Amino acid sequence: MDHYTLKNHELAVRKLAAEVAGLHAAQTPFRINHGSTNSTRRRDPSTPQLHISHLNHILAIDTDSKIATVEPNVPLDFLVSESLQLGFMPLVVMEFPGITVGGGFSGASGESTGWKEGLFDCSIEEIEMILGNGDIVQATKNGENSDLFDSARCTLGTMGVITLLKVRLTETKDAVQLTYHHTSSVNETIVRLSNMCEERNAKFDFIEAIQYDIQHGVIITGQHVSYTSSETRGVPRQRFDRAIDPWFYMHARETFESYTDIVPTQSYLFRHDRGAFWSGEVFFNYYGLPNNRFFRWLLNPIMTARAIYKAMLAVDSADGAIVQDLLLPVETSEAFIQYVDKELNIWPLWVCPTLKKEGAEKVVGWPFYKMNDKVSADPEKKGELMLNFGVWGPTDPAPAAVRKTNRELEQKLRELRGMKVPYAANFYTEDEFWTLYDRSKYDGLRKRWHAEALPSMYEKVRRAQTQDVREEETKEPEGQTWKEAVLTTWPLGGLYQTYHVLFR
Repeated sequence: MDHYTLKNHELAVRKLAAEVAGLHAAQTPFRINHGSTNSTRRRDPSTPQLHISHLNHILAIDTDSKIATVEPNVPLDFLVSESLQLGFMPLVVMEFPGITVGGGFSGASGESTGWKEGLFDCSIEEIEMILGNGDIVQATKNGENSDLFDSARCTLGTMGVITLLKVRLTETKDAVQLTYHHTSSVNETIVRLSNMCEERNAKFDFIEAIQYDIQHGVIITGQHVSYTSSETRGVPRQRFDRAIDPWFYMHARETFESYTDIVPTQSYLFRHDRGAFWSGEVFFNYYGLPNNRFFRWLLNPIMTARAIYKAMLAVDSADGAIVQDLLLPVETSEAFIQYVDKELNIWPLWVCPTLKKEGAEKVVGWPFYKMNDKVSADPEKKGELMLNFGVWGPTDPAPAAVRKTNRELEQKLRELRGMKVPYAANFYTEDEFWTLYDRSKYDGLRKRWHAEALPSMYEKVRRAQTQDVREEETKEPEGQTWKEAVLTTWPLGGLYQTYHVLFR
């Protein structure tokens, strides 16, 4: 096919709709298979799957309306590359290039523009969806079928099969000027972050922080600039996308106060890709290798986010680590970091301000604790500022320890009015999980829109063994299969993951 058109898209969607209608007539539950994922949740291979990986095309980028019309499996690096050529970018761009537009809409995703734009789903204006009975419908934010639109946001694809999305764009330039602000305590990081985000005329477009330990953090702000303008002449140039470049978190730590540099826009947007923030450290530690420039260059093909997630999924190794994003109110965030330091001892932490926009009661899947929306000090920025914490690090992989660690983390979140971003496994019981979301409203919408053949949110996020906590905690440990024994033996498990990344 030389050129993929709207007619090609419509034909593909009709074929999928006919398949869904057949499953509906046979009363057969099914799952949606996108072909790739940045989730660490396990999948049940026995459930029939609807394959939609071929829905991966950009149909149009309209610079007048500032709207990109895309299929759900378009990865962000492709959308960013195409839109940048026209001087535009999505309002929110998640940090890993392999995250898809559909995945971002369905899975609750944010990034360094989230302090003013909210989560990624806030930048979507319209979706096309195949309902569970095979009907094809459109749903628009604050318009036609708006209840379906809002119920599809951040609910993990449990309302239907999204086949098209319209993404809002914003004008951009070809570079970002970064400034690094160092802090000497957790409290200083949180206070400065929140104050900067509340500034009426903030002179930055992007903001995030990395907390390296209790006594050292770095707040990084970014502003759109022209790479060749006279204003940026003499400012150091930096990139993060090549094998010879530093990993971003290491570079930020080594800067001095108020240091600035200029980064090409696409390199900035995916600055955390190499090393997947700092998850690549686990690989170096596993093999006892130094994390230096030579080995980062040599192992670069297996040190990207796509490769690291692929390796984790190959052996279900996510259970041997804490891989979670969590959203908390500003006022309880310091207590949360103190808990992570004392109980988990995981460093660094990613801290990304995210605006919980007004109207949260309409979006049943938003991972924000049930609280009344607050109005910002800035009357133009309605909503409440939250902090997204990325907690990614190794923990005791023994099943009992994994359960204990995660259960205690979930309890602490409830105490501090925080919630998980549900791309990773949850250890909540079903009753606990549904105290966090409006189950009655969610179930009613699922029934109205014929979504009951799809797994529910809880069925998608729960760890397979968590149906009955008391039963699991009292039963005898199960023996390992021969495959599990091999994959948990050093260095066989690591070699298998490397093989899977490079050759599968």
